[in-house]
Amino acid sequence: MPRVAIVTDSSADLDPRLAAGSGVTVVPVAIALGAGSIRGEAAAVGGRTSRSGDESGATLPARELVEAFAAAFAGLATMHDGIVAVLLSGRLGANVAAASEARDRVAGEAAVSVVDSRSVSLGLGFQALHAAELADRGAGADEIVAALLAERDRYQVAFSVESVEHLRRSGQIGRSAALIAEALQLKPLLRLDEGQIVPYERARTRSRAIAELAEFVRELPAIERCAVLYATNRNDANRLLRAIAADTGLAPDRLTVQRIGDAVAAQVGPGALGVAVEEADVA
Repeated sequence: MPRVAIVTDSSADLDPRLAAGSGVTVVPVAIALGAGSIRGEAAAVGGRTSRSGDESGATLPARELVEAFAAAFAGLATMHDGIVAVLLSGRLGANVAAASEARDRVAGEAAVSVVDSRSVSLGLGFQALHAAELADRGAGADEIVAALLAERDRYQVAFSVESVEHLRRSGQIGRSAALIAEALQLKPLLRLDEGQIVPYERARTRSRAIAELAEFVRELPAIERCAVLYATNRNDANRLLRAIAADTGLAPDRLTVQRIGDAVAAQVGPGALGVAVEEADVA
């Protein structure tokens, strides 16, 4: 067993089997992007069943999120020398702040390092997997944290939305911008930059949005792995997958399709389609 445990949150969109097989502990939290609150759900945390909310799904205060992380850290501390938690961008939610508070709460029993991924979905998930690979090779917590911080720019996320209304409600774009996009029938392409959502391109048709996302990947200089992300339309995801495969020549095990988890999908809306890319280390 690695000396260092790796923790992430469920906005990483990691397949549960992949997370378990890689030794990554996923703290299940439902996020409201930019709002820092969570919705109730039962979760297996730190080897025990905990509940981060009631069964009604009502929004809960951030203290419940702190407790979820604290329970995970305390459970892992009994089997590891250190814990590294790499989490949702602090500009998109309160997970980093909550985990930092939880770290302080369990300071007497667990040595926890908290890392802001500046990303979401598999842009975060790939970082957690990389951290787990380092831990499996025997790297210490400080070494893993240093690698994550030095390499955050290797992880790229871009996505298209059918409607900007969900992003407007979550405070990620202004009302005027949303009205303009809707009036022009645009399907905006957005990307993560320094941990926040920024405009990338504008497309009027679904086919054009798919082409723009494929071009986004194609223009990256070297790719380690790529995931096509989708909220509801698997057929469009497969079209994008084929385009990226043809453009990049990535091996099948380096290019996957992953459904966006409910927590993130609720913020980007039905029909959202995107890519998460880990660029190759060319140093």
